[in-house]
Amino acid sequence: NNKKTVLFPEIIYFQQTDQIYVLEIALQYNDGYGEQLFSFVNNINTIDGGTHVSGFKSALTKVCNKRAKEFNLLKDGDLFSSEDIREGLVAIINMKVPEPQFEGQTKAKLGNNDVKGLVDSWTFGFLDTFFEENPAVAKKILLKAETAKRAREAARKARDLTRRKTALESTILPG
Repeated sequence: NNKKTVLFPEIIYFQQTDQIYVLEIALQYNDGYGEQLFSFVNNINTIDGGTHVSGFKSALTKVCNKRAKEFNLLKDGDLFSSEDIREGLVAIINMKVPEPQFEGQTKAKLGNNDVKGLVDSWTFGFLDTFFEENPAVAKKILLKAETAKRAREAARKARDLTRRKTALESTILPG
């Protein structure tokens, strides 16, 4: 984020451990549209992510949707998608796993099923408390997600309109 405009100056960081696993996550948002997510297991770069990344994404989506309802940013039954929330996100996930099961020989994706639920619950617990204690930071993240949601819906409407228009043009009746 050195050459980007950040939404808030501090980096959200937490570390959680138990007798088996160690999890470290650092995240920050910028005003860009892309997502940068770097994940590691036992200091091996898991380029394709894996269950630890799935758990993180799930927890982030759940906690942001929960807070958005509390701030009345969402209508009833309306939710942010995971992509909306991750727009502008820069995150690093580092996990120590005693017996990692990687998918493929390149060790690019973690496959331990028990890790997903663990990362999900730890991340949700931390972020829920963090957003409770820092409502200004939570509000900035949620407003960025709301903008992304509106842009996604506008793009879908434009796509549907274009498809409908071309479908009507191609059904010319004879004579």
